[in-house]
Amino acid sequence: MSQPGSPPGTGSPQGSATEEEHFKPVGTVFLLAMFVLTLILLWASVYVILISRGVTT
Repeated sequence: MSQPGSPPGTGSPQGSATEEEHFKPVGTVFLLAMFVLTLILLWASVYVILISRGVTT
């Protein structure tokens, strides 16, 4: 935000610009990890089913 009495756009660099530089997307990383884990579990279950049926080729 700009200081009272100063022209717009000449405010201190603190604020949203500094927060955007240090933003850590924790929720995005969590969702991506859950997606990858789900894919691994699904492929593992398919692998176990194929091995149990004797399909190896």
